[in-house]
Amino acid sequence: MASSTPAKFEWLVILPDQEGALAKRMEVRPKHFEGLKANEATGFWKMGGAFLEEVPKEGEGMKMLGSCMIASASSKEEVMEALKKDIYAQSGVWDLNKIQIYPFKCAFRNP
Repeated sequence: MASSTPAKFEWLVILPDQEGALAKRMEVRPKHFEGLKANEATGFWKMGGAFLEEVPKEGEGMKMLGSCMIASASSKEEVMEALKKDIYAQSGVWDLNKIQIYPFKCAFRNP
């Protein structure tokens, strides 16, 4: 008997920030984290974080260039719909024209 639920697959999501968006990123960051919680709890978001220009130096802030995430979804379109609802997308932090979403097959995973 066929299942009506589409198979899930993991997706590597690369989300560059708009040029000069660091101040806006930091301003809406608490809302971004709050908005991730529901999809994190369901397992939609497997991991995520900021990618940086360089390794942070002691006493300096991180120079964030964007976000990188792993999603578990039935399609690339499902991932994109979730991204569009994020405060980073809605407030102009992420450069939506440069988002990259690739099917991802994890070879290993450490805690």
